[in-house]
Amino acid sequence: MRRATGLTAAVAIWLGALASSFGQSVANGSFETPVLSSNSFLYDPSGATWTFLNNAGIINAPGAGFFGPLAPDGNQYAFLQSANNPGAFSQSITFSLPGTYQLSYLVAGRSDNGHGAAGNLAYQVLLDSLVIGNDATATGQPFTIRSFNFVASSGDHTLTFESVANGADNTAFFDLVAIQPVPEPAVGVLLLSSLSGFLFIRAVKRHQRINNGSALI
Repeated sequence: MRRATGLTAAVAIWLGALASSFGQSVANGSFETPVLSSNSFLYDPSGATWTFLNNAGIINAPGAGFFGPLAPDGNQYAFLQSANNPGAFSQSITFSLPGTYQLSYLVAGRSDNGHGAAGNLAYQVLLDSLVIGNDATATGQPFTIRSFNFVASSGDHTLTFESVANGADNTAFFDLVAIQPVPEPAVGVLLLSSLSGFLFIRAVKRHQRINNGSALI
């Protein structure tokens, strides 16, 4: 039993190492840095890893006058406004390998405050200058998951969330931004073949030990 447990752990570590070698991280994806005062918001915060432009920033939920929902992760999330100057926030990300990736995040729409502010916001997601996703939030929309696949070459690229001007005061909230690789079919086959071969060789060796009267339990 110990031997089997050790094998399981070894295989898990091996697969984890392979998976992480293809991984891609987004720094401060839940916008917990910098830490804001409780129930507050800040336009263009410094030290956030992300770069904010015009009507964009970070909210410590519910964000005073924004009356935002609770944060899905931690206490904070980013916001984009349209208003007169469409907001944007961006981050430079280094891709170690070329390939297909999936961007995922949670997005919500601001509730109607009864004074002209709402959550009907159209926005774009860009990788450098290429639009990789279009979406829009609705007033009062709860945090909802969104995902887009895109292709990236290795090297530095800029990921940007940008609101679309509509002449009204609308706001969307963003949290848990993440990027994961989309494995190529050949990679999956290779992993399964390698694991199957590993287990087959171990089974043969175990059978030989049993025949020699030295099986381990």
